[in-house]
Amino acid sequence: MLNRQKAILREHLKLARQALSQQQRQEFDQAIHARLQARVEQSDTVFCYVSTDAEVNTRDVIDRLRTLGKTVLVPKIINMEKMIAVRFDGWEHLRAGQLGILAPENDAEWQSPVDLSITPGLGFTLDGKRIGYGKGYYDKWFAAHPHTARTALCYECQIVDDMPVTDTDVRVEKIITEQRIIDCQGPGIRG
Repeated sequence: MLNRQKAILREHLKLARQALSQQQRQEFDQAIHARLQARVEQSDTVFCYVSTDAEVNTRDVIDRLRTLGKTVLVPKIINMEKMIAVRFDGWEHLRAGQLGILAPENDAEWQSPVDLSITPGLGFTLDGKRIGYGKGYYDKWFAAHPHTARTALCYECQIVDDMPVTDTDVRVEKIITEQRIIDCQGPGIRG
């Protein structure tokens, strides 16, 4: 039942995001990037997703972080089982990974603390619940890195009133949309 509810919600959220025009996404991305700016200035090491398709674009974010002298890490999926953070050394060092998402060529997992994780997702609630694409990669990574601040980027159309969660789902602490910064104050960081 829970899996079916999540599948229906995922499909609804994908359609809502895809309904945005390219121009709307570009305008919304600029507003989101402006709101994110103060957050990244406080962080030395930032783990950031490499955007695909209709996700909030992070390419400019990654370039800006590097201009600011931040250490940038990006995700890499290993054997379709685990997500690791790998140092970003430039766009020319990325190749399509196991899920077709650009990822570093090397498998050198970052071993030091990470200040901030810029997180994707299909949908979020005001108290930080998150639904992704169904593989649990980010939930597992967050559980293994509990001291990393978790900030999600999404469009307002991806905010929902509630969603089904399990006890392995890890909440985000902040959500940045084109309209606002949401400080998620739900109980704890899980489910």
